Amino acid sequence: METNGSSNLLTLTLEQVREAILAHLKEGNAGHYNIGRLYNYVVDNKLAEQKKYESAQVYFNQHIQELSQSTLSRYGAVARDFTEEACRTHGVMKLYTLRTYAKEADIQPAAGDPGLTPIEVPREGGKVERKPFAECSLEELKQAAKHKRKPSRATMPATDAARIQFMRDSFSRHFAQGGRVQLKTSTKGGETLLTIQGVPLAQVERLMEALLDGFQPQPVRAVG
Repeated sequence: METNGSSNLLTLTLEQVREAILAHLKEGNAGHYNIGRLYNYVVDNKLAEQKKYESAQVYFNQHIQELSQSTLSRYGAVARDFTEEACRTHGVMKLYTLRTYAKEADIQPAAGDPGLTPIEVPREGGKVERKPFAECSLEELKQAAKHKRKPSRATMPATDAARIQFMRDSFSRHFAQGGRVQLKTSTKGGETLLTIQGVPLAQVERLMEALLDGFQPQPVRAVG
């Protein structure tokens, strides 16, 4: 999937992107969408790697310390999935939480303006209130996403959980610009199973890199 509105970014250099992001920072909430769009552009086109940086994340960590990696990834994910108008209307945090809810509920937000997307908000006594996204507060959206989250059927061993988290971190680094690549886990017969979904065919090489970077050897116990 291409970054929304990426066609008019194709002549920007890495340094120009940095300057543009810093300029949009001064706009406050109004600049978040364009920051995400610029971030996606750098990641999609490997601008940092072309300048001999290990990754876009490494470059931004060194040169734009005003924004954390998690914030950049959040802005990028929202810019990829929603329009600038939607971002200005609803804000990055609400749209990002909507993405989480949509994944857990297995639904697609309403096209264009997602304001009419139905959200099932949990209430006291186990009741659920169905209301449009535009009328939900951020806290209601968080509770709705938490309510939709499917409980784990079995407890994952601590060593497996640590390895899975390491792999998730690797996927976050390699697929920060793509909100549809997912690493899911389940347990069956005492084994931890992995399912990888949403990897575009054109990004299989990136998947292999993420898997290699995410490989964590079993810790070696000291003898003595």
